[in-house]
Amino acid sequence: MNVTNRTFSADLSGLFNPRSVAVIGASSTPGKWGFEYARQLLEGAPSRAVYLVNQRGGTVHATRTYTSVQLLPAAPELVVICVPAAQVRSAVDDALAAGARYIVCVTAGFKETGEEGHRLENEIRERVRAAGARLVGPNCVGLFDAAAKLACTAFWDLPPGDIGIVSQSGGVIVELGTRLPHEKLGISRAVSVGNQADLTVAEFIESFAVDPNTRVITAYIEEYQDGRRLFETIEYARSRGKEVILLAPRAGEAVGRSVASHTGSMISNEDVLASICAELDVVRVRGIGDLLLALRGIDAPTRAGGRRVAVVADGGGAATLATDAAIAEGLEVPAFSAELVRRLKEIAPNSSVGNPVDLVGALDLGVFRPIIQAIASSGEGDAILMNGAFNNVAGASIEGECAVAANIRNICSQSGIALSVASTLTGEPAMTALARDRVPVFDFPVEAARCLELGRKRLPKRKLIANRTTRLFVGEVDYLASRTALAGAGVIFSKAVYARDADEAARAAHSIGYPVVLKALGSLHKSDSGAVVLNIRDEVTLRSKLESLSNELRPTGFSVEEMVVEKDAIELLIGGVRDPAFGPTVVVAAGGTRTEIWRDRVVALAPVDEDNALRMLNSLRIAPLFGGFRGSSRIDLDVVAKAVTAVSRFIADHDNVSEAEVNPLIVGPTRCLAVDARIVTAL
Repeated sequence: MNVTNRTFSADLSGLFNPRSVAVIGASSTPGKWGFEYARQLLEGAPSRAVYLVNQRGGTVHATRTYTSVQLLPAAPELVVICVPAAQVRSAVDDALAAGARYIVCVTAGFKETGEEGHRLENEIRERVRAAGARLVGPNCVGLFDAAAKLACTAFWDLPPGDIGIVSQSGGVIVELGTRLPHEKLGISRAVSVGNQADLTVAEFIESFAVDPNTRVITAYIEEYQDGRRLFETIEYARSRGKEVILLAPRAGEAVGRSVASHTGSMISNEDVLASICAELDVVRVRGIGDLLLALRGIDAPTRAGGRRVAVVADGGGAATLATDAAIAEGLEVPAFSAELVRRLKEIAPNSSVGNPVDLVGALDLGVFRPIIQAIASSGEGDAILMNGAFNNVAGASIEGECAVAANIRNICSQSGIALSVASTLTGEPAMTALARDRVPVFDFPVEAARCLELGRKRLPKRKLIANRTTRLFVGEVDYLASRTALAGAGVIFSKAVYARDADEAARAAHSIGYPVVLKALGSLHKSDSGAVVLNIRDEVTLRSKLESLSNELRPTGFSVEEMVVEKDAIELLIGGVRDPAFGPTVVVAAGGTRTEIWRDRVVALAPVDEDNALRMLNSLRIAPLFGGFRGSSRIDLDVVAKAVTAVSRFIADHDNVSEAEVNPLIVGPTRCLAVDARIVTAL
């Protein structure tokens, strides 16, 4: 269970299983939306009342229509609106007056069309909410519930099953409805959310989380209205034992954000989305093909509990390709222990068995069975990836070949090890038998490996931490004020003294002790503008440099600072950005003046605790430097983690802070000091 303060209570059972439904805009013209909605809803009529509303009266699908919602014999629990956009507002008013609890607005022509459409959409939403009702859409294509026999859709013909689909695209639902039967899978619930004027993707995930007929929730998302809430609801669904797959194309690259610091230039929506999925171990795919692979992996008899894969193939090329495919997916192909190698050598004395296992020329599936048994019982793998032809060259009967396949499947299932197969002869009876038993069987090892990774059991690396009561950041946000504010949050800074002129600068340097750093204030990126002078060792040089900076830059003042010199020092950046979709985030990166070039960074939702700050630090590509590399000294990562948590809490705690940054944070074996800071507030 997550540790946020939110309460999860999206009870939408009346929407997916209404006692009565009315269609405003029912039509007798085939091909029109009102015709299709009426047809599908009437097919589920034995379990609910269906009322058809048409201003002209008459019949639709041999069913009486009413000229007004007000004339219905009873209040409809759900109303479907499929009339032109100009008539939607009055249709909504009529539905609410009739007592509707839920409205599905199919009609397009709202916020997607511009400012006036957006205004009208907001007005309709407020009317619905004021009446205590809920709205799906507008600009959607309806919803489906297999158990309730509700097909409130147009042009959908969906197979029943246990997969829930929440989608910003009706077309994605249609495509999955076409493809899932080929995977022996089906749909429990589906909803096209449209513009999400009222009900959102997150709320539907909440409702699917408590649906007993839904085992897997898939969500297709193109935009993120409240990204943090989305992931809170995903956590909630997973805490209730639901699998969640996020079908999310690449997010936009920080469109419209003004860049005021290194941190802002480094973070995009895609960075945040990818990092959140990684830290919460959420399955994220970018296409229907990978979504189907993930669903097959989740539906397999056994799923990998880790990343260790044993590769078993019928030749050197097959072994190499399967090994490469596994590694490319982030899986591991570790060498077997000496004991397991010895056992495998006894079974296949002329084969290479160190992992991968190359049973060269062994096409008969029966040859593989004892190898699979030995690996599965060893505890040295989480999954087995088989790659080969696996045809019946030994002359065994079809029944015997299928029995061997079933035995291999049972060996893996009983050992708790996942099995994925790539075969050049997927039509062979043994392969068909494995596929029938839900073992993933593919034509190529790339697919088999990806299926293993996407179907792997996942445990979040962290839980989302609730924001504390936020407040506004007040006062100046210049350089020295930024240092003071972040120091108050817990970041340790080098010594610094403000100076208006050369005399004050000299006194400051004397109090700090030479060598010092002189910074001319007022520039956004001080190093880029030549506003920073390092390693000043005496007063004469200090006064000379100050005069030069005054003439060249016309600064608002100066900061005289301790010159931080650390043996084997590493420069880091710690920053926070209030992302428009995901809220407060924290980034850890290789720092200094070249931070944009290195682009070595890790992003997380803020705030983070020290354990997750350490995880972020150890995820950087430069992480090997922290432990001492080729004779350099180790650094105290726990101290660095405290700085990360301090910045993350600062950005999370202040609603009007859009960016906060420490760069560089100089980290050495004896000290961890911030030497520069920036805070940007929203207008």
